[in-house]
This record gives sequence, C-alpha cells and structure tokens, in this order.
Amino acid sequence: MLGEHEFETLSLSKEDLEALSDLLSVYRMLMDMMTDQLVSEFSKIASTLFKLLDGIVSTDLVDVLERALQDPQLDRALMDPPKVGLSGLLGAMRDEDFQRGLGLMVELLKALGRASKDVSSFKRE
Repeated sequence: MLGEHEFETLSLSKEDLEALSDLLSVYRMLMDMMTDQLVSEFSKIASTLFKLLDGIVSTDLVDVLERALQDPQLDRALMDPPKVGLSGLLGAMRDEDFQRGLGLMVELLKALGRASKDVSSFKRE
C-alpha cells in the first residue's frame, strides 16, 4: 500500500499516451459542452425513447420482428434483392405470408392515423 506522498511509477507506450491524451481531450470537450439546457434536452429525449421502448416491448411486435429478421429468405433477399414491379407485387398478393404482412402494415398505418388524430386534437386544446 502506498503512503500519502508516495506514487507508483506507471509506464505507458507512446501509443497508449496518445490514446489517453485523445480520450482526455474528448472528455474535456464533452464537459465544456454540458450545460443545464443540454442535460434537460437529453433527459427529454431519453424519456421519449423509454416510453417508445416500453410500448414496443409490451406488445408481440418485438418477437415478430425478431423472427422476421432471422428468416433465411430475408437473408437471401438482402444479399441479392429481387426486382419487383407492379405485376410482381400483384402476384405476391396471392401469397398467404405476404397477405399477413400486408395486413399488419395496414393495421399499423391505421393505428398511426388514429394516434395522429389524438395528438393533433390534444395539441389544439
């Protein structure tokens, strides 16, 4: 254990010293930027994000999206995206999976429309 006025020698490479100096510069810059207003704005943003995350997590949406993103057909499509025109779109409408996905998107759009009415009428009051 070191005494009150004793220091341990620490040897750092030139690269480590440069990295530490860069890190301290970034820290100093961030501390200079921090104002009460900035902290308040970050708090508002964080609060909004947490509300949004809570809404997403409280539904099955996360599970559905997770399964969809892990679909091997999606991986193949990402590697070589198919070109789909109007006739391809119309043909896809016969596919049951497409119909379910489209139904989900329609319901999401309806929910967004209802929510936008609620928000706009709330802001007018």
